[in-house]
Formats: sequence, structure tokens, C-alpha cells
Amino acid sequence: MSMTYATRAVLATALLCITAGRTTAQQSIHIRSGSIVGATDDEVTAYKGIPFAAPPVGKLRWRPPQPAPEWEGVRDATTFGPPCPQPPFPPSRWASKWSEDCLTINVWTPTKRSEHPMPVLFVIPGGGFFAGGGADPRTDGRELAKRGVVVVTFNYRLGVFGFFSHPMLSKESPSHTSGNYGLMDQIAALKWVRDNIVAFGGDARNVTMQGSSAGGSSVLYLMVSPPAQGLFSRGISTSAALVYSPFACVRERRYGLESAEAQGARLGDDIAELRALSADELLARSKTDTDLMYGDGERYWPVVDGVVLPDEPSTLFDAGRFARTPLIIGTMRDEATVFASTLPIKTSAAWREHVMKRSPGVESLVAATYAAPADSDVYAAAMRWVNDWWFHGSARSVARAVSARGVPVFLFGFSRVPPGQPLRAGAGAFHSAEMEYIFGNASPWGKRAPLEEVDHALARAMSGAWLQFARTGNPNATDLPSWPRYDRSSDQHLDFGSEIRAGSGLHAASLDVFDRTLAEMRAADRRARK
Repeated sequence: MSMTYATRAVLATALLCITAGRTTAQQSIHIRSGSIVGATDDEVTAYKGIPFAAPPVGKLRWRPPQPAPEWEGVRDATTFGPPCPQPPFPPSRWASKWSEDCLTINVWTPTKRSEHPMPVLFVIPGGGFFAGGGADPRTDGRELAKRGVVVVTFNYRLGVFGFFSHPMLSKESPSHTSGNYGLMDQIAALKWVRDNIVAFGGDARNVTMQGSSAGGSSVLYLMVSPPAQGLFSRGISTSAALVYSPFACVRERRYGLESAEAQGARLGDDIAELRALSADELLARSKTDTDLMYGDGERYWPVVDGVVLPDEPSTLFDAGRFARTPLIIGTMRDEATVFASTLPIKTSAAWREHVMKRSPGVESLVAATYAAPADSDVYAAAMRWVNDWWFHGSARSVARAVSARGVPVFLFGFSRVPPGQPLRAGAGAFHSAEMEYIFGNASPWGKRAPLEEVDHALARAMSGAWLQFARTGNPNATDLPSWPRYDRSSDQHLDFGSEIRAGSGLHAASLDVFDRTLAEMRAADRRARK
């Protein structure tokens, strides 16, 4: 007798296997592409490496993601698929064995299903849009799934594979544009969740996007992306960068930045020839810049393409052109320290030249604001500049724009200095430090000192707030001080530190200067384009 998809989606059969002397069940379910089997125990069932789109290889390189092919029989989903191609990068040591056939998704769900569909936490990987992936050990979903949510992670195309624009690609595209393939992959993964998550016990109408670093930026980019609308219910953005900053366009020169097509054209004229290159050859030729703060190499990043991103994200937020979904947004106190661990700029003169080069239209103002009178002042000036222009300024500006439209926003700062420090002493409350506290997994930065009781208490409070927000759209929980909705007049926020407490005026003094300078930079850019 034939079965409908809805019937097959809830039908599970358990198979037993013996691994390392321990009994582990394998649970089979049916999704739209076919049947899959995952690994389960008494608490959590994990399904890994599930294709959510066709392999983006050959003629599909630099094209929007296509539907995943169906398969016969039962597909093994007990191991992660390979990450997408990426250069060596210390926090992503686990991602060395990559493949261009990488568009896979992973799901953790409670083994004992709730009577009602469970909220879904859709985790977008970070890594500067050139590294990372859904197998990042920091975002393993087991610990959160044990507490009654369905956790999803996935891969999306990175670097030159995911954010490459070229005049010939734009010409062959029905939308007459190119780039942002990685963001299209993110949207395809959201659509996969909409179409399949019921099979895992998840609620397709209650999907919370969560991301840190480039993942945090992606949450905000998808909030202003027309193709993503209706696919999520709320967002959590932490350590997001480059949202209220100069933004490149596919064709137009803006803020002194060359167009994405102009950068892409330097890689070669013949798209067929570029598609014929092996992934290794293309990665080597692209010379992706992994030094996001100070490097001068090629940078493959989301761009204004008129379709996925109709305009600069900051312009769209200020104009109210974003999804009206509740938002948690925040930053680490010391975002910049990880990036400055190998700061190549050592002299006051070199620092001034660097800042002016990156501040079109307001060069002198920015150089004066972040001045380093002596060589010994360079590091401190760089810290202030990176914190304000890449992280803190974006978070407060988004909070103001979203709350101004009556949408609930909950702003936070993270000031707890974890025991042990990555890369260098004195990293403080460093970039993406919150992930260890939210997901309950180990840091990727190498051996660390054991967490203290205050860290365990902080982890319980933060993860509880995140889960409460995923369930209800409000993070206030019983073990958390009252977290007020953001209000521009006082910059209300919650600080997650050795103590958790509400405050006001988060980074206010330096960010007021940032606001004025950004406004002048925008005005200078408009004048230059007239």
C-alpha cells in the first residue's frame, strides 16, 4: 500500500548496531529526497551530511543552488559531509578535508519527541565567509537538543566559490547579476528546513536563525534579503561585522571600493576555463585574503547585487526594509583582540595611512579619532577602530533601526573573560567567545583552562535565554535578570559577565563618534556618485 509523504515523514524504524562495546540505535526517517538513517541514543538523535542541494560542481559552479537529487534505499546520515573548499585557517583545523561537493545539512533532535512540533534553531556557520562549516565542533547541537529544540547546522559555499562576481557570470544570469551564491545556499537551507523539518519533530513555522561572526552578519543580511522572507521567525546575531560599513557592489564603485565584477575579472576572462579548474587550482589562484582586518588581498564577501541584497544592508535597515521578526543582537567587549594578535602595522605613520585608506571621504576625521601619536599607541588605536567600525557600531545601529519600527530587540554585551586565552595573552572577552557558553561545547582554539563555576552559571543562563527566545520570541527566563527591550534613549542592554546585569549606554561615547563619521562618509559617497 502506498504512503503519503506526511505518513512516511513520521514513520521511524530502529535498527541496532554495536560500536565500541556500546549499543547505539540507528533511526530511519523519510524526507522529500528519500530515506535516511541517523545515530540515536536515549537523549538525542543526530542526522548528518544530508544533501540539501545538488553538488555545485562543473556547470553548477557559480550558479544558484539547485534541488538535491533523490535517492533510492536508505542513505547513511551518521557522519558529517565534507566542508566547502577553504584555505588553511587555525580555528577550522577540522575542515582540512574539504570537497566542492559540500552542500549538506545536519540535524539534532530529541530522541523522545514532544507531542507538539519543537522550535528550530537554524545555526549559520561563521568564518569570515571564507572558512568554517556545519561540522564546527563549537556548534554541535547535542547539548541544546537535549533541552527540547531541533538544532540545524549546514555548509554554504565560501570564498571564491561562494562570493565570486564576474561580468560573464552576470551576463549569463537571468537576473543579470552575480555573486552571493553563499547567501543563496543559506536561503536554500532555510527552504529545506521549511520542507523537511517536520520529519525531525521540528516546527517549520518557528525557526530562529542563530549566527556568530560571519554567521551573525548572515542573520542580518537575510533579514533584509527579499528571497529569504517568510522562512524564519526570529534572529540571534552575535559578533556580526561589516553591516554598517562601506559595502561593495557588483558593478558600481562605491566608497572608493572597486566593483565585485572588476575584482573577479582579474581572475580570468573565460568562465568556461575558470569552471574547468580544479577546486585546488581555483583556491590557489584566488589568493583569498584571510586577514580580514589588515590584509590587502582578494576579499570574496556578500555584495549588493540587486536581488539577494537589493541595497546596502545599512540602507535597508534604516529604510525599514527588513523582516519584522524579534531580534537578539550583541557583541563581545574585546572583539578586536583575536584579529590584532598578528597586527602587521607597527608605526604611527603606517597606522594613519591604513586608516585613511579605508575611510573614503572622511579620512582626516577617522585618522584623528583613532590617532596613534606614538608607535606604542598603535595597538590601542587599532583595537578601538576595529571594535567600533566592524562590530559595536553595527550592533547598536541595527538595534536602533529595528526597534524604531516597533520590533522587539534585545541588545547584549559579553564581558566575561574565559579562563585561558586563545592565540595570545590578554585576548579578554574575545570574538565569538559566547559560543562555548551557548552550545556547551569545547573551544577550538586549543587547550584551555577548566571553566570555573561562574562560567557554568553563565552558560546555563545564556543558553536558557537563547532557548526561551527560540520558543517564545522573548529571552526572559527564570534564572536571568530582567532583560529589557532595547530603547534608543538609554541603550538598554544586558551584560553577560562575571555577573549578569542590565545596563545602559553600551560603548556610547565612541559609538556616537562612529555615528557622525558614518553619516559623513555616506554623504561623501553620494556626492562622489553624482
